[in-house]
Amino acid sequence: MNFFMELLPVRKKRVYQDIVEQIKQAIERGEISQGEKLPSERTLAETFSVSRTSIKEAFSVLESAGIVEIKQGSGVFLLKNNTADIIARITSVIRGTAVDIVELMELRQSIEGDAAYYAALRGDKKDVEVIYKAFCDLENAVLNKKIAAEEDLAFHMSIASAAKNSIVKKVMYMISDQVLEGLKESRTNTLKVPNNSKIILGEHRVIYEAIQEENPGKAKEAMCNHLQKVKHRYL
Repeated sequence: MNFFMELLPVRKKRVYQDIVEQIKQAIERGEISQGEKLPSERTLAETFSVSRTSIKEAFSVLESAGIVEIKQGSGVFLLKNNTADIIARITSVIRGTAVDIVELMELRQSIEGDAAYYAALRGDKKDVEVIYKAFCDLENAVLNKKIAAEEDLAFHMSIASAAKNSIVKKVMYMISDQVLEGLKESRTNTLKVPNNSKIILGEHRVIYEAIQEENPGKAKEAMCNHLQKVKHRYL
């Protein structure tokens, strides 16, 4: 295989990301197909004039992001996933956000599902009003075709506050910066797909209504369903 040979030399800074970028370009040009074996560490190290350690790092990151499979004794293979999904994952790796966002979504599912449950169970009239206000702000931002990342975060934070659990609230504040960055990226992608913003707004409405109805089980299910769909849309 020589599909990397015409590419530009790898920059010295953040070497593994440059290698990943080259692999992405090869996939986009159709030079690496789903399920195909990638060149060996030695071949790539010689091609890019980098150490095999840098190649190992790139392969490790790609494996963690669910892009390749490393088979001991056989080599590294591109997974047979949808090409668009692979490109999206690789883009996130290059930005340094791939696995972080997926892991963050999994953490949010475990925390916010229960937060919604307890918000429906313990939230008083004032809490529900705050959640509704946050939902209305999100709705207005969506209707005005804004990214609405900050409004989205405010909605989720209002639910964490209504749960009346100080540790849940502290954890949400601790990860709020990461959540906001993840929302900016995911909602930017959402705007590119017609009607997606309204679909996601509908998911938020179901969460709010379940809390308003004081239905803990429904609220938790709605929150977990929403976050699971966010993860799938991101991937």
